[in-house]
Amino acid sequence: VGKRRRRRPRMERERRRAAGWEDRISELPDALRLQILSLLPLKCAIRTGALSSRWRDLWEQRWPVPSSLRLRVPPGPSGAAGAQAQLAAVDRRGRRRVDVFSLAFHAGQLTQADLKRCVDYAAACGVEDLQLRLDGGGARGARGGQRRAGALAVHFPVGSPLLARLSVRGLHLTASANAMVATLEVIHLHSVSITDAALRRVVAACPCLRDLELRYCRHLRRIDFTTVGAANLRSLTVVDCSRTTELRVPAAPRLRSFRFSGPFLCSNLFSGVGDSFQDLYLCSGGPEAGLPPTNLPSAVPHLANITTLTICSIALQYVSASLATILKETNLRRLKELQLLMFGMANSNLADIFSFLKTCSCPQLERLFVQLPTNTHDSFTRNYLDVAEEEQPEDGLENLRLAKMTNFKGHHNEMRLLDFLLTKASCLKKLFLVAPKEDHPQGLRKIQPDVLPLSRKAEILERASAGTQIVFSGPDSSHAQPLHSEVFIRF
Repeated sequence: VGKRRRRRPRMERERRRAAGWEDRISELPDALRLQILSLLPLKCAIRTGALSSRWRDLWEQRWPVPSSLRLRVPPGPSGAAGAQAQLAAVDRRGRRRVDVFSLAFHAGQLTQADLKRCVDYAAACGVEDLQLRLDGGGARGARGGQRRAGALAVHFPVGSPLLARLSVRGLHLTASANAMVATLEVIHLHSVSITDAALRRVVAACPCLRDLELRYCRHLRRIDFTTVGAANLRSLTVVDCSRTTELRVPAAPRLRSFRFSGPFLCSNLFSGVGDSFQDLYLCSGGPEAGLPPTNLPSAVPHLANITTLTICSIALQYVSASLATILKETNLRRLKELQLLMFGMANSNLADIFSFLKTCSCPQLERLFVQLPTNTHDSFTRNYLDVAEEEQPEDGLENLRLAKMTNFKGHHNEMRLLDFLLTKASCLKKLFLVAPKEDHPQGLRKIQPDVLPLSRKAEILERASAGTQIVFSGPDSSHAQPLHSEVFIRF
């Protein structure tokens, strides 16, 4: 079969040659074909490798000079002078095409004119990936989200006809109305001062936008795309935009991934997602957050097709308290990986876990990760009043193959959850129990070697079946990482 496949291109060329058809472009000298590739966007240039063996890997040589410029101004008193020297070197380079233009500097090293000069140069070179980063100017935005006096600003659109990816950090972003950037697919904003209206104008200008990430943009209050749409959006990440109270994406049929960390929103986007929605990370931001009104429980039926779910203990409390009155049972039929971020492990938290697993059937669940709290105090309270406790689910873990409990200390409710897994997960192959770290007054971090006594370890091993391997490991263990390995909040 392999020889037959290799023979087909040759036979095709001979057939075309006999018919009088000539591939004159492929017969051009390499220098001319490289000139053609230099006029194409990087993605299209790479695709030309499928034309013939003469075009394969030619795109890698389309410019004799590096196709990326990365300018980083070092901190210190000599930084400003170093910045001017780098800018002069860029001017001497000329306006040849560049794929990636990256500029990183510290507060006070560049003026507004210098920044505009760099952005205009990148646009004139047809940049496809533009990265602008201000360090040391309030890494997570000003307190309260207000624009700082004298803050440097970037105006959108930046002017490059080939721009596909934009990453901005620590700057102010303004946007023109009725702009159009048909090539832009990825936007990452970190600690950026931007208004609600400016964000809407940016999204409206990008019909091909598929990845939007907003981190620490504390000026945002309403992320609302009702009037602009997001038809091609596939990934949306919102992290600690602390003033944001609403998030509305009424039509996101292609959305696959939504990751949110921060105070709970009064409204969310789940009603507008389609069958392609598969990846959800939902964290309230911490145990001290309140329980404001939210439509989260009623959104659960829209999550039937998700394959990966990370949910914090407060969201779990919402769902477990409300789902029973909204639906008798919700079937998460495609869920394969579940991660629980538990800010507490009191009796009520354990009851929320059991209630969720009973109400939301997960017949295909294969991997379970539980991030336990780091507090050393055992929060179990003995039930003296004969109050009925939440019953354990009878089924739903038949396909569970791997489980991992991080910050495991052997506390009472942790042992109850462990015993539940060992009893109900009949196909469990591996169980990782990861010890916590210890905070010292000096700020040093040290592994706690004796958090779990040998007697408790022996008790756990006795409960496990012959087919389950239990692994006790330290806090730096990298075994079996979840898909959502980046946890946006510190435990």
